[in-house]
Amino acid sequence: MTTSTDRKRRSSAEVRQLIAEAAAAEFVANGFERTTIRSVAQRAGVTESMVFRHFESKPELFRATAAAPLVSFMEEYARRLGAEPSQKPWDVTYRFVSGMYDLCSTNRQIVLSLAGTGIGDSVSDGSPLAPCLHALVDGVHRYMEANGNEATNDIRDSVRLTVALVLGASLSADALFPATYSPDDVRTALTRYVLHGAGYTRNDIADPS
Repeated sequence: MTTSTDRKRRSSAEVRQLIAEAAAAEFVANGFERTTIRSVAQRAGVTESMVFRHFESKPELFRATAAAPLVSFMEEYARRLGAEPSQKPWDVTYRFVSGMYDLCSTNRQIVLSLAGTGIGDSVSDGSPLAPCLHALVDGVHRYMEANGNEATNDIRDSVRLTVALVLGASLSADALFPATYSPDDVRTALTRYVLHGAGYTRNDIADPS
């Protein structure tokens, strides 16, 4: 058992790392909804107040631990999207779909950590991923404005549905797509679906196929 004396010997960075490792394990094992600050504290061998000293809320803890790779990807993509308006819609969308699909396919614990909320809830405004979704929406707005385009539907809905689609496909692609499909076939199919759903015609899409 961890004693108060043991805790005093640890640096702040060491305690934060203990909490982060415990949180990641709890989120993967129990999902976001069923994980509690108490369970994280118990696994880390610290008090609940110590957890809150390093992370102000459960959503922040989730973004910094189990979902950290996904958060980093989404935020960096959103930043680059607004700064590179000359890219074609196909290239922009394929880069997002393929990057997120590959990330979640090889790190399925990210998707599993969202268990209990459902894919739909995981991309809602109340989701722990909400700040990332808002960053994506802002990036898409900047990209479209720079190209003189107007959205044909609600950009927020388009972003949420795209993220939900890729999350779901990354978790169950083996069951959804024919065995003859390569990973790139899946990425291409998802990209085409997203663009057509967003209102682009085949002539608008610089589809390499």
